[in-house]
Amino acid sequence: MTSAVRLFAENGYHATGIEMISHDTGIGRGALYHHIGSKETLLFEICHTRLSDLLTQSGRIVATEATHQERFRQLMRSTMRNLAEHALEWTVAFQEFKALTGQRRAVIQDARDRYEAMVAGILRDGAEAGEFRELDPLVVKGILGHYNYSYAWIRPDGERTPEEIADLFTDTVLNGVRQDPR
Repeated sequence: MTSAVRLFAENGYHATGIEMISHDTGIGRGALYHHIGSKETLLFEICHTRLSDLLTQSGRIVATEATHQERFRQLMRSTMRNLAEHALEWTVAFQEFKALTGQRRAVIQDARDRYEAMVAGILRDGAEAGEFRELDPLVVKGILGHYNYSYAWIRPDGERTPEEIADLFTDTVLNGVRQDPR
């Protein structure tokens, strides 16, 4: 799968053929098809693995008794670490998931929607608790984009850690969504 991740990230899903993956792995086409089933199955597995891991980690954070601000911060720190440690897989998952069809695409879209709902839920519940102000649902998409696009440039061994970057982003976001004490 490592070869496919790299090739999909470098060339795109549609420009990467099974022959390229076969050549890169040294596995014959027939054996490769027998092992993976199809190129789309491979793409699905890449997307599904990353999203499943993100949802598991996020679910643990959301279930804690911490304040909404702290849960949001921890969720974003975990997300940024995940994006940094798996940047190539996330490149594929963000850029190529639309190549999936039918049930595979529905499963991935559902996972993406569940993650967005977790983030929106923390922000909504924080507003109901008086920690945040109420937000237009479109703002949640903007907040997610703020973090999610980092897959394109973040690295686990960069000048700043993923957690430091998440904290910088989170401080900026929270200063914008905190309830005005007046």
